[in-house]
Amino acid sequence: MTGTAVNPLLRAAYLTAGRKAEGGSVTLLLPWVERPADQERIYGKVGRFDTTQSQTEYIRNWLRDVANLPEASIELNIQWYTAWQEVAENSLYSMGGLIERIPSDQCDICVLEEPEHLNWYRAPGENWTSKFKHVVGIVHTNYFVYAQEQPAAFIRAPGMQLLCSWMCRAHCHRLIKLSGTLGNFAPEKELVENVHGVRRTFLDIGEELKCRLSNDDTNKSVASLDPVFSANATPKVYFIGKMLWSKGLGSLMELIKYAEESAGLKVTIDMYGGGPDKEEASEKASSMGLDMPFHGPIDHSELGFTHKIFVNPSLSEVLCTTVAEALAMGKFVVLPNHPSNDFFAQFPNCLPYSNKEEFVGNLYYALTHAPEPLTEEYSHALSWEAATERFAAAGSVSVAEAEAMDKALKSAEAGIDISLPPLTTSERQRKRLSRTFKKTRERFRSFRKRLSQDISKSNVLPKELQQRLITELDKRLDVDFDELMSSPKLRVKLSPAKLDKLLLELYDSVTDGPSGDVFRVIGGGANVGKQNLYMKQQQSKSTKARYHDDLEDLEDSTP
Repeated sequence: MTGTAVNPLLRAAYLTAGRKAEGGSVTLLLPWVERPADQERIYGKVGRFDTTQSQTEYIRNWLRDVANLPEASIELNIQWYTAWQEVAENSLYSMGGLIERIPSDQCDICVLEEPEHLNWYRAPGENWTSKFKHVVGIVHTNYFVYAQEQPAAFIRAPGMQLLCSWMCRAHCHRLIKLSGTLGNFAPEKELVENVHGVRRTFLDIGEELKCRLSNDDTNKSVASLDPVFSANATPKVYFIGKMLWSKGLGSLMELIKYAEESAGLKVTIDMYGGGPDKEEASEKASSMGLDMPFHGPIDHSELGFTHKIFVNPSLSEVLCTTVAEALAMGKFVVLPNHPSNDFFAQFPNCLPYSNKEEFVGNLYYALTHAPEPLTEEYSHALSWEAATERFAAAGSVSVAEAEAMDKALKSAEAGIDISLPPLTTSERQRKRLSRTFKKTRERFRSFRKRLSQDISKSNVLPKELQQRLITELDKRLDVDFDELMSSPKLRVKLSPAKLDKLLLELYDSVTDGPSGDVFRVIGGGANVGKQNLYMKQQQSKSTKARYHDDLEDLEDSTP
């Protein structure tokens, strides 16, 4: 399972602890991939499910046998909503009513995993914040980065950032960003916190490795001779993740080639994972003369005692699950110095680099040293117990915070700044535009100055009006054009609560009825955008089914 699939499952499972004893429960609402062709593209030919019951059983077995959570595997409620795959985006989206599937007596606190994704093409209906007392959104993915790699990126990327901000702001009371790599969505209700952990299996592997490498008198010689993790061991390096160029595969190849050419570090990089770019990446690695075999998907825990160094060059991550798993298993992790990796920088076996020279230095260090055993403190920080504690703290709104927010929103200066994407990413174009703006501003100021002088000399205008015009013309608009183009902001003179309300009203008015289908299809939902049509078709099927049932009952009752 991918990180965005396994992490919500484990969060829900760990949240069940103690709920039943207090008379509560946790329900996990999952997408049921309705169409067989979608299932085959996602799960493969051998991993398909015929019914929701069979997939529910698979998940419960996984929780019990793999995640070692027997109680949660029984107590966690699992419900399903219909979902279709949008092939062009390789994403799943709900079809038909979603919120309506949740009984009102179960509506207390709602956690939206990827709230922006859940609501892009959602069918019109009830709103999360009106049905639940408290809604917490957790942002997993930097869709702005992915949009920059798609056709017409100069339109799609800014549109994607604004849409994500809109969905998060309108549908959440609290927003948690997994790392600082994400931009601002709703500054007054968001914060940065890693609320993910790793399953017990990885920590157990790290604990076993700690025993193997501990430096007491009885096994010091054994630790120094360990065939995988000792300083003298034959280096075993790997990458695991989805095979996409956006995951930094090209960067990894260039870095390994540079290490070979500049420092003579010729190493084998075992590549694990599947994805659309796997074959192309394999061919490129071969053409560069790299020893980089591609092995296909594997459970990360199976590499616990086979490899010492994990290299992850990705800059598109928000918070990389595989990095946390590798650190939990006691491995060296070589990764970029990037906001998405800030949480991991505290761990002694994490080796961040800022340039290719530092990459080579870190790789050499990892090859020639044994990793430091994970302490209890670091092990706990990576656990789901600690992640659940961080989530409870981050997802709550304290009384003091609520009072401070209420006071700020009642201020005459209440309003919000909405961050927009950079106007241009080209430094050359930015400088040219800046020079043009500055020249235009100078000409305009010169014109205003001459006009002000002419008005002051006028004998026609009344003195009071003359003075007002001069005062207005003398005002200066001091704008830092460089800052404007690198990080533009839209100032909205509305309280955040009022803006949230208006956004929801606008969303409901735009997406309701057949015209909403047109809007969603134009927005990119070629297959999943026709929500109104889908709901009418489902209603028609339900009516026909009831008619046939009634007809059969009538025939059975006829003598």
